[in-house]
Amino acid sequence: MNELFEVEEVKDGHSIVALESKELSTLEPSKAKQIKEVFEPMVKMLESFEEDYNDIISRDITPATCSMAKRLRLDILKVRTSADKVRKEQKEEYLRAGNAIQGVYNILAYAVKDKENKLNEIETYYERIEAERIEKLAQDREIELDKYEATHEGVDLGNMSESVWNNFIAGVKANYQALKEAERKAEEERIAREKREKEEQERIRKENEKLRLEAAKREKELEEERKKAEAERRAIEEELRLDREARERERIAEKEKLWNEQEERRRIEEDARSKEQERLRKEREEKALKEAEEKRKANAPDKEKLVTLYDDIKKLTFSSNEAKDCIASILIKIKSTIDDLMI
Repeated sequence: MNELFEVEEVKDGHSIVALESKELSTLEPSKAKQIKEVFEPMVKMLESFEEDYNDIISRDITPATCSMAKRLRLDILKVRTSADKVRKEQKEEYLRAGNAIQGVYNILAYAVKDKENKLNEIETYYERIEAERIEKLAQDREIELDKYEATHEGVDLGNMSESVWNNFIAGVKANYQALKEAERKAEEERIAREKREKEEQERIRKENEKLRLEAAKREKELEEERKKAEAERRAIEEELRLDREARERERIAEKEKLWNEQEERRRIEEDARSKEQERLRKEREEKALKEAEEKRKANAPDKEKLVTLYDDIKKLTFSSNEAKDCIASILIKIKSTIDDLMI
């Protein structure tokens, strides 16, 4: 409720709508009175329904009560629709009084709407009961269909008549039973097929076992033959090995004899070479000593002369660097020649 409005007051046990609002107080008194007088007939009509309204909401809900609530709601609805019509007319005629008219309408609408809602609740009682029944019926039928694994999307189960439902569920049951029968036959065929496959596998297993035993027998005979052949092969190989070893021993003995003879010859030749080399070495040493002695004897006077010359030159003094360098080079050459003559 708009807190600016005084919506109801009680008089002689009845609620009376008071057409007072803040907006009305802002208008010129004659205008405010005129607006109130426009809506006054609707107020009187609303008050005339008060007794019937109190009577209906105090009753038990029955079909007759629902009918009475509907009639009274429609009558009260006329009050609101009439008030709305007047509101539009008055707002068009009195633009300055628009807010005041809207305020009065709000008061009336609020007062009427609650009664409408209450009466509508009574009026639709059986409709709601029926809707609940339909929903419950739909749920029960869904549970029944679930027993047969049937889909029901797009099917209005609640509003389906009993005869249609019986035919529908009979068809579902028949389809379900046919499906289960097909599944049963398929299962029997599967079992029979598996039995045949098992028998065939057993036959193949026995046949394979027979072949395996025969193959094992042949393998045993072949193994004995292989062992016999292996023993003969080993005997031959042993005989050949002994023969090879005897020939190898003879070959090694012959090779060792030849090697010993070759070694003896190499030793004799090596002794002869060593003696010859020792003789030649001694001859070279004796010749070198003889030559050195002869050279020493031949070079002795020259060396003594060079030593004297070397000492004399060292005693000379020169002032220029060129002369000093030249004399130093001469001394080095003389000293080198003296060293060579001493060898």
